[in-house]
Formats: sequence, C-alpha cells, structure tokens
Amino acid sequence: MFANLPFDVEASFGEQEFTDEDGFGFKLSFRRAFIEVIPENCEIAREGRYQRSLPREKFQHLLKRVSEDHGSRRMNASGGISLRLAKLLSAVGIESKLHAEVQRSLQSGDIQSIESQLDFKIVRWVGAGRWQIGHEVIGDPNELSGELRGGYFTPPGDEITEGALNPLCFLNPTGGNEYTAIVELRARKRDCIYQPLGEERNEARWAKKNRVQIERLLTLKMLEEQNRKDGLSPPEGEVVLARGGIVVCKSQETE
Repeated sequence: MFANLPFDVEASFGEQEFTDEDGFGFKLSFRRAFIEVIPENCEIAREGRYQRSLPREKFQHLLKRVSEDHGSRRMNASGGISLRLAKLLSAVGIESKLHAEVQRSLQSGDIQSIESQLDFKIVRWVGAGRWQIGHEVIGDPNELSGELRGGYFTPPGDEITEGALNPLCFLNPTGGNEYTAIVELRARKRDCIYQPLGEERNEARWAKKNRVQIERLLTLKMLEEQNRKDGLSPPEGEVVLARGGIVVCKSQETE
C-alpha cells in the first residue's frame, strides 16, 4: 500500500523520578502534550484523523467527584464553588453565572440540565499536523490532578468500532516514488508538572523559598540539553519527549 497508508502511533504517560545518591531529585509528569507529524513528499489525508471524546458518564462522574471533594475548598468568589470545579465547567463552555446552579444539580444527582454540554475531546486534531492530548487548562479530566496517565491512542477514536482500523491518520504521496513522515511527541514547558523529592535541604532562607523554581528550571534545561544532543529543534517553549518515523517506497507492483 503506497497511497492512503494508515499511520499508527501510541503515546503513554506516567511519572518519572530522577534522584541522586543523596536522595534528592524530582518527579516529572505532564498536564498536556502534542503529537506532531512532519510529512515530506506526502500529506495527511483530510479523512480519518484520530480524535477521541471522553465518555459522558466518565466526565459526569469526575464533575461529581470534584463537586464533593472536600480537599478543594478554595472558593471561586463570584460563584461560591471550588476553583477546580469552576475550571472544569468553563472548559466545557458552561457560563460562570451558571456554575453554582450546576453544582447544586450535581450534588442532588440531577445532571439533565447540563448533559447536552458535556462534550470533551481527550485527543483532538488542532491543525498543522498536530494533535493535542489533554486540555490546556485542566489536562486529563480523568485525573483529579490533571496529569496525563496511560495510553491515549489505543482506544477506538470517535465513530470507530472496536476491532476496526484505528490509525492516527492516513498518508498520501504528493509525488515521487518515496515519502517519509516523522512523528514527535512534544510538551510545552508550562505543561510540565514538577514535584521535588527528598528532604528539605539546610539552605539559606531565600534558597529554600525558591528551591522548587530553581530545580524546575534545571529540569527543563536538562530536557532542552537532551534535545540539543539529539539534534532536535522544537519550537520555542517546547521540548521533544520522543521521536520516530517511517519511510514508504513504491514497489514495482504498484507502478
């Protein structure tokens, strides 16, 4: 198959820990990431691009959990509800003036009034050869922390039945007997979730106060340095987490 070639990828996420012999280090995870396909002598077909919506029952369950969560008591001054719930409701397009009413509905178990608005894509096509994983504000709504966890392209995409062809996209040649496609998994620096590990060091007061920011900066510099060693040049503010690609050649039988 030379034309209309299915292009498969998988992206899995979790926490990675980095420590030194003294037990100091950091834990790194991500709130949002991007898959970018860089085609050469080919193009991404308009049809068949992977997208996946979060099942409504899962989102409803998350909203209810956040509404009942006593650990997120910081209130939104205008609506009297938690900031976390306000972010979730805003992310699905529910106006702020309705947030308190929605929270009352969630607490009473009545969600009919908001069900039609619960349309959230956990993976979506954003144009220019890019797919976004997670939401720019709340990350993965499956997780209270918003962290990306597990695989994101294995489950069937929207309107794809179990067992059917389920690629990221289809590639079509634009000329010649060979084409290539590079795929990169990227994250923006602001979407990196960083948590220091180990006991608090015995440092000056200013250093203690700024230790998290200093070590986070060093972490991101480390990722940038690895990108440079690998010969990668991501856009400003992004780092490449993984990279791969394919080369497709026309066989004599297809000529």
